[in-house]
Amino acid sequence: MGAGAHRAHHRERHRARPAPLSALPIEHRWDRVPGVTLLGDAAHLAAPNGEGANLAMLDGAELGRAIAAHPDDIETALAEYERAMFPRSAEAAADGAELHEILFGDGTPRTLLDMFQGNGQPR
Repeated sequence: MGAGAHRAHHRERHRARPAPLSALPIEHRWDRVPGVTLLGDAAHLAAPNGEGANLAMLDGAELGRAIAAHPDDIETALAEYERAMFPRSAEAAADGAELHEILFGDGTPRTLLDMFQGNGQPR
């Protein structure tokens, strides 16, 4: 392969390609299933907002705390964890959806500039 063909191949191989973003509904919940729960993105997949890893670590810590508080009653521990996780993850998902709209919505780049200038900041 000549140098020109190699450069063209490299450009094509490393070209940015749009990819879909997947998210669960902001108020997503599930019915208790005995002995099972979810944490991290499995529990609250949302538009990226920089909080995914933080939420996953917090989920793990909160789940561990609930199990330690109820070592002989895993169902109570899981229910306690989920009661705290659902509202926390809904708030983060709403923030992610708002940020996604600012960055990629119909009003972009104006919405992004407004945010940086302090006009219409996200929650």
